[in-house]
Amino acid sequence: MKRKIILIASIIAVVLLSYGFQFFDNYENSIYDTFYQKPQETNDNIVIIAIDDATINALGQWPFDRSIHAELIDFISQGNPAAIGVDLMFDSYSNEASDHELARAIEDAGNVVLAKEIKYTPKINGYKQGSDTVISPIDEFLGVSNQGHINTFLDEDRVVRKINMFAKRFVLETESYEEEPNFAYELLKLYGQNADLDDVTQQNIDRVLQKYNHDTEDLYIDYKGIPRKYDSIPYFLIYSEGFPASYFEDKIVLIGPYANGLQDEYVTPVVKEQPMFGIEIHANILQNLMEDSFKRPVLSIVNVLMIIFMGILAYFLSNKLTPAKGLILNVLVVIGYLILCYQAYRKGFILKVFYPILAMMIMYVSALAYHYLEQLYEKKKIRNIFGRYVAPQVVDKILEDSDNINLGGERRYISVLFVDIRGFTPLSEKAEPEQIVEILNSYLELCEQSIFKNDGTLDKFIGDATMAIYNAPLELEDHALRAVKTAWDMKLGAQKLKQELFDRYGKIVDFGIGVNTGYAVVGNIGSKKRMDYTAIGDTVNTSARLEANAKAGQILISESTYEHVKDQIVATALGGIKVKGKETLIQIYQVEGIVGDDRKTNGS
Repeated sequence: MKRKIILIASIIAVVLLSYGFQFFDNYENSIYDTFYQKPQETNDNIVIIAIDDATINALGQWPFDRSIHAELIDFISQGNPAAIGVDLMFDSYSNEASDHELARAIEDAGNVVLAKEIKYTPKINGYKQGSDTVISPIDEFLGVSNQGHINTFLDEDRVVRKINMFAKRFVLETESYEEEPNFAYELLKLYGQNADLDDVTQQNIDRVLQKYNHDTEDLYIDYKGIPRKYDSIPYFLIYSEGFPASYFEDKIVLIGPYANGLQDEYVTPVVKEQPMFGIEIHANILQNLMEDSFKRPVLSIVNVLMIIFMGILAYFLSNKLTPAKGLILNVLVVIGYLILCYQAYRKGFILKVFYPILAMMIMYVSALAYHYLEQLYEKKKIRNIFGRYVAPQVVDKILEDSDNINLGGERRYISVLFVDIRGFTPLSEKAEPEQIVEILNSYLELCEQSIFKNDGTLDKFIGDATMAIYNAPLELEDHALRAVKTAWDMKLGAQKLKQELFDRYGKIVDFGIGVNTGYAVVGNIGSKKRMDYTAIGDTVNTSARLEANAKAGQILISESTYEHVKDQIVATALGGIKVKGKETLIQIYQVEGIVGDDRKTNGS
């Protein structure tokens, strides 16, 4: 459990660090653009006067004389527009007559907003080294117009996604910040003052202006129009004879560059392949303001909690389920989270999408890897435990069905075989120690081969004796028969060994074997430092007593075993015997052969 907690905490910590240091914000931004930014209907009350290539060709070299702009504003004003926004920088003087004429036209219109721009001084070691400067229109225009900043934010991928309604600029002399209103905010103020609006629309505008007044937080633009979507009229066509000035009544008129050569284009989330002119971005900002549709990022703590929650949820969905089911549930959770993010966006809030899903993905893969390694560990543990007791093919079967193997203690119906070498002590007195070991190993190897051949579990070697159990850990329907077959294989296999020993030492050794069937406690038994997989109980003790009573070359089985195998063996009833620890006699049988097994013995 401790390892799992460490795994979960480590993955979440890594994702939180990547979120804090914005490692994957490009992916986050790409998802934001694809998921949220869809073309919508544009507002017909916003119209663009486009300084396009056709206009430059018609009116001559750019920049135009300011008297031309004055003439344009005069004409538009005849149609009683609500506001006129000029997205051009008039921060330097041209000629006195033209500047005066433009100032006069602006003053006569009484509803013109001019652009200004804030140039930010970079921070060094976290501190401003100078004042942020404002590039404003010349003094002659300041007194007769409203002004608003046209600053937008370029993210690392050079895409315009957000703005400040009121931009803060640092003033070194006072070591304080001053606020500059947005170009669109100033236009909406004039729109609310000058347009002929119904009461509901007027109240909405007043509410929006109040809501965003002195709002300096980041606001994400919910783009309405794709490039070239807003109604636009080439600048030079306004001079065409017959164009109705009444077209501009109660509208917000935006004047700005609309030609590639004027270098006022930016990449936006809606159509990245086609840059958007700056004046179009301002139209989108204005419509966001009119509809109160800006989006705000949620507090960072909310994103942090979502990353933690999604990561933990992914682990628990993946930990106890199959990979396929875990994947399906995780996908469903991701879909649900995307729906939550979309609903939050509609309500005006932006949740991080990529980082919580990243936490889920890493956690899912890690949970699979952890589960896989855990299974490898369990299989290694099982192999270490049973590799000493059963044949390799049985170990493989155990590993295939390891979920159904209980390594702890359990009460189980089993058959138990004990075998001991008769005549081994006299032989050991005549032979050398090395020879004794060689003889013993030969007999024990025969025991092992016979046990494994019949899918038994080699419990232990006890000196020159061996214990085996059947029906544990794997279930065997015919475990009693397999135990008897093992005994018979030992009896037949011992004949060759007996002859070799007689030829070499003039002594004969043979097996005495006992088999019993019944309930016993099976499992890992021992201390914390040393334990073995074995069986204990009366069934085991009785089997050992039968082996102790068996003569050389004799296989004795209990009545409980006989009842399971009587139709498949040839046996002789020997009546009842008294064994240690039992008050009643035990009925025993001597195995003479296996039905269908034509192998012959040469007697005891």
